[in-house]
Amino acid sequence: MSNERPFRSPSRPAADAVQRHHALLTDGAFTRALLANSGEAIEVLDLAGRIEFISDGALRALAIGDADALIGTSWAALWRNDAQASDAVARAKEGAAGAFEGERRGADGKSGWWEATVSPILDAGGQPARLLVIARDVSERRLAHESQQKMVQELHHREKNMLAMAMAIASQSLARSTSIAEGRMAVEQRLMALAEAHNLLREGGNDIVGLRRIIDRAIAPYDTVPSRFRIEGGDLPLSSPSALAVAMAVHELCTNAIKHGALAAKSGRVEIGWRVETEHLHWTWREFDGPAMSPPKRRGFGMRVIEAGFRDQLHGSVEMSFASPGLVCTVDVPLTALRGAAIG
Repeated sequence: MSNERPFRSPSRPAADAVQRHHALLTDGAFTRALLANSGEAIEVLDLAGRIEFISDGALRALAIGDADALIGTSWAALWRNDAQASDAVARAKEGAAGAFEGERRGADGKSGWWEATVSPILDAGGQPARLLVIARDVSERRLAHESQQKMVQELHHREKNMLAMAMAIASQSLARSTSIAEGRMAVEQRLMALAEAHNLLREGGNDIVGLRRIIDRAIAPYDTVPSRFRIEGGDLPLSSPSALAVAMAVHELCTNAIKHGALAAKSGRVEIGWRVETEHLHWTWREFDGPAMSPPKRRGFGMRVIEAGFRDQLHGSVEMSFASPGLVCTVDVPLTALRGAAIG
């Protein structure tokens, strides 16, 4: 017994729908309205790649009000990389669809990225007679992809620099220590300071952090109740590299103050202040009521860290004074470097 169901002719409503469908195919007004409201750019080319028809969507994309200005012109010339467009036209002329993603600039000077497909329109004999272009705006997707790629590259670059900084901290700290225990302690403290600065940057989520927050976090392990630090200065946004430079410099100054400076004495105190003048940050670390100090006989690793951050990386200046009543570190850095410094 056959399981095939007998063919049934379309019901009257279905037949009416088919008739309406065929009517729409020959309705010029409907076709024009469809093309005018399409978000895609649609063009018809002759086999030489010249524009014969261009939709309203394509005109909007190119910021051109009159189609006549483009009729008869080379479609490939609209693209920044015309070789890509010409290759897609050549493939379509051979009977295969050609596709590419490219950039083209409108009459208003604005550029956009488009995903374009060029397909043959066949004649009664099955041969290409014209070419159909359908292009879709992918500018947002392209920008998102480029932003993601930039983020990945920045992360990779930062990881490399973090590794280099950690290696320098380890080797220099151990080389300048009098014992393994002292070296290990110095390495741990410096790496913890570096990690805390990165934690603060991650908390913000945008690689920008305020100067006050960086300083507060950097001095926290060395502060007491009541506090021996006095901080004065308006908040200032810092880029990631700038924030790291400040954090490591403050850590080194705190460490030095604990060992040799104001924080080694019960009555000692530290003032940290800054102001902005003529597009420069003037930042000062000043110690009071500590033991008598004299200039060191050699530049230690801590001093190298401070100079590398402020002078070499941020293109600023660093001055140290060891006269009474205590160490004074004065820093002058351009604001442009603080806002957009790049780790090198």
